[in-house]
Amino acid sequence: MKLRRFSIGIVKKMILGYIVIILLPTICIGMLYYRQIHNNALQDFANNREYFIKQFGTALTMNMSQIEMIHDIFQTNKVLSGLLAGKYRAESEQVYVYLRDLVPLFSFYKSNSFYIDQIRIFKTDPKVLSMGTSIVEPDDSIPDEAVRLNVGEGYWLQQLSTPSALQLTYYKKLYNDDFTKATGLMEIRLKFTFISSMFHTSDVKGTPMHYYLAGDADDTKDGRINEIVALSAKLPLGSADKERIHSSVQGAKTYRYMDSEIGQLLVNSFHVPKLKSTILTVTPTSELFQQTKNSVQFYVLMIAALLLILTFAYFFTVSTVVQRIVKLGKHMRGNLLAKYQEDQDGDEIGFLVSSYNKMIDRHDELMSKVDISQLRQKEAAYLALQAQINPHFIYNGLEAIRMAAEESDSPDVAKMIYALGQSIRYSLSKSQHVKLQDELTHIRSYLQIYKVRMEERLQYDIDVEDESLLRIDCPRFIIQPLVENAIVHGISKKRGTGTLLIRVYGEDGTAFVRIQDDGAGMTPEKLEQLRQKLAGYTAPQEPEQQQGGIGVMNVHERMISQYGQAYGLIVESEQGIGTTITLRMPKEGNAE
Repeated sequence: MKLRRFSIGIVKKMILGYIVIILLPTICIGMLYYRQIHNNALQDFANNREYFIKQFGTALTMNMSQIEMIHDIFQTNKVLSGLLAGKYRAESEQVYVYLRDLVPLFSFYKSNSFYIDQIRIFKTDPKVLSMGTSIVEPDDSIPDEAVRLNVGEGYWLQQLSTPSALQLTYYKKLYNDDFTKATGLMEIRLKFTFISSMFHTSDVKGTPMHYYLAGDADDTKDGRINEIVALSAKLPLGSADKERIHSSVQGAKTYRYMDSEIGQLLVNSFHVPKLKSTILTVTPTSELFQQTKNSVQFYVLMIAALLLILTFAYFFTVSTVVQRIVKLGKHMRGNLLAKYQEDQDGDEIGFLVSSYNKMIDRHDELMSKVDISQLRQKEAAYLALQAQINPHFIYNGLEAIRMAAEESDSPDVAKMIYALGQSIRYSLSKSQHVKLQDELTHIRSYLQIYKVRMEERLQYDIDVEDESLLRIDCPRFIIQPLVENAIVHGISKKRGTGTLLIRVYGEDGTAFVRIQDDGAGMTPEKLEQLRQKLAGYTAPQEPEQQQGGIGVMNVHERMISQYGQAYGLIVESEQGIGTTITLRMPKEGNAE
C-alpha cells in the first residue's frame, strides 16, 4: 500500500518556516548570547575583584615587612645593644647616650612613618633605667606569645577596638651582640588607619568594595582573629553567612561563589601568612548589574517591538506574493513547455516569469548545444589530464635527491633540498589560513635556502616572545613576501654581512610580527611614497617601477580585507640603516 505523502500549502509553510527558521532560533540564540555575556561579565568582575584583593594583599605584606625591618635596624645599633646589655652602668652615662644617640633614632621612625603609632622597648635588665615611653619596664600588656618568642621569631598581635578598627602590634626580642641573651622586647604599635588607608572603596566600574578579615581555622591563639570580621563593609551579613564564608577561606580557589540570605555572593581572598589570617572582599553579584538593569530592560523591549514590526512586515509581504507564486506553480505543473501569460511587473516575480518564458524560447536551442558542450568538456578534461603534473611527485623526487646528497657527503645540498621540499609541501596546502607556527616554520625553511645561497652574508634570528601567539590563525604566505623583500631589496644590496630579525610579540588584543633588516634602506621620498600607497592615497605603479612594493601592497591589502582598516603594515626605513616592517593582526578571530 502506497503511503500518501503529507503536504501543506505554501502559506502554512511560510508560517512554519518563520517560526522554525527565524523566530525560535532568534529567541534561543538571543538567550544563549545573553547568558554568555552575563557569564563573561561575571568572569571579568571576578578577575577585577581578584586584582584588587591581590593588590591590597601585596601592599599590606610589603608594608608589614618594612615595619619588621625597623627591628633589624634597632638590633644592629651598637649604642642600644650596649645600653640594654648593661654596658653603661652609671645612670648619668645611660641618660647621656640615650639623649644623644637613641632619642633621634626613636623620633626618626615615629615622625617619618605614616603608620607607626608608638615604638617602645621592654628592658630585661633591671639596672637599665626606664627612658620615657621608649625604654620601659615589662608589664601585663605584653602577650604571652611575645614572651615565648625564640631567636629570629616575630609576632603580630591583632586587636579590634571597634568592629571595623583593627590595630596591629609587632613584637620581636632584642639580643646582645652574640645573640646568647635576650636584652629586651621591642614593640611597634601601628595606627588604626594602617589597614584602612590601603582600602579601595570601589573598583574601576564604581562597584563598592566590602573588605573582611578571617583568621585561619587551625590557629585560635590569643590575639588572632578566629572569625570573620568587617574591616570596611556595609553588607547585612548574618551569622550563618559569616560562618559559610569563613569555612570557605581554607579552599584552594582564588575566588568562589556562594548563596546567602542577601543573594549570590562573590568571595575573593588573599592569605597573609604574617597575620595567619585572610583578607576577603565579599560582593553581591547583583551589584554588578544594578547600573545596567534599566538599559537591559529597554533593549529587551526594543528588540521585542522590532521583532513584532518585522513579523508584520514579513506576513504582509508573504500575502502579496504567495498568490502569484501559486498561480505560476500551477501553470508549470500543467504546461511545462508553454509560456505563462501575466501582467508584467518590475518586481522579482515578474523577472521570474520573464525568465521562465525566455527559458521556454531557448529550450530547443539549448538542447541542440548540449551534445557539443559535453564533447568540449570531455576534450578539455583530457587535455588538462595530460598537462597535469603531480606536486607530490616533485616533493618525493626532492626527498630522493636529498637522501642521495647526504649519502655523497654533501650536507649543504641536502639541507637546501630539504628546506625546498618543506616549502613545496607547505605550498601544497589548499587551506587559505594556517597557524602562525606553520607560517614561521615555512619561513625557517625559506631562510635556510637563502642561507645556503648567501652563506655568511645573511644572518637571521626568529624570536617568539609569547608561545601562545603561535596558535592564532593567519592568512597563508603572509610573512614570506616581507622576508623576501627584506633580503632582495635590503640585505642583498648591502656590502658585507646583513642581519634579518623576526620578532613575534603581542600587546593587548593585537599580535605583531616585526621583520627588521639592516640593509640598504629607503630614501625618505621612496618611504613616503610607499606609505601613501599603503594608506590608499595613491594608485599602485607599474610593476617595474615598484621595486619590491608588489609583495608589500599584496600583504597589506590581504590584511585589511581579512581584519579591517585597524590592521595591516607599518613601514619604517632609513637609507643606509635598514628597514622595519611591522605586521599587525588580531589575536583571536576576525576584527570585523
